Amino acid sequence: MENAKKLLKLNYLYGGEVVYQPGECLNPRRLTDYECVFIISGTVTYIADGKKLQAPAGSIILSVPGTLEQYIWDTVQPTRHAFFHFSADRMPSYWPAPASWPHIIKTPDPLIISLFRHILGHIYEHRNWPAEAPEFRDGLLLQNLIDTCLESHTNEIRNFSQTRPEPVRQALKWMRQQIDDNPCDTFSLADISRAAKCSPKHLCRVFRSSVGYSPAQTGTLMRLQLAIAMLARSNLNIKEIGLRCGFENPHYFSRCFSKVFGRSPSAVRADIDAGLPPPPGPLPVDTTPRIHW
Repeated sequence: MENAKKLLKLNYLYGGEVVYQPGECLNPRRLTDYECVFIISGTVTYIADGKKLQAPAGSIILSVPGTLEQYIWDTVQPTRHAFFHFSADRMPSYWPAPASWPHIIKTPDPLIISLFRHILGHIYEHRNWPAEAPEFRDGLLLQNLIDTCLESHTNEIRNFSQTRPEPVRQALKWMRQQIDDNPCDTFSLADISRAAKCSPKHLCRVFRSSVGYSPAQTGTLMRLQLAIAMLARSNLNIKEIGLRCGFENPHYFSRCFSKVFGRSPSAVRADIDAGLPPPPGPLPVDTTPRIHW
């Protein structure tokens, strides 16, 4: 029993990766759970409870429940970061009070980045998260990461992309860019196949085996999964989010969203604002396009 008190017991875990354009910001919000952010590129101004801090590329931001936080992204170049949120039924008894945790770790130990990468890999693999509680091993991984964060200081940047067949990788990269640049433009299977440098038939086959959906279905789901990220991490209204994700008709956007996630966009946002995690996405999180507003 005494040893059990030393182990982290997770309630939920979810996360992903987002790119913001120069000068964008996330308005002040009161954090309801724990958040860990890895700045991959760009320099972030992070404001925690009125204290302004600089988080350069390669740094880790640790936030705890109750923090009034705001992010101001790099004003010169895009900011790319990976993140995860978690809630715990039990925290290790030897950890210091969360209020004493460092907000910024500018030179994290390489082990932190490796553990972060493993945690995101587990998030990508478990499409039923956060609806289902993580496994015991995931709590151990996260516990080791926080342990090392509380005592460590070096820097290493890793790639968060999953390994996929080359045609799928090329197609996803091209689709993400299209949604990034012109979200309301449509693209056909022929367009995607040309970008992937293979036949439509072969592309459909490798998409089904590695992603689980056709290229066309994947494109729609990428847009809807981007909407989840924007509901959680932007201040846009539902209609504006639909437009940013390529849905010019807000009613059609709401129907598509509800069909995939089982709840309306407004209901999901209300849950997030109340401290509940969003529904799990149908695609691995690293396929989500970047956020524009």
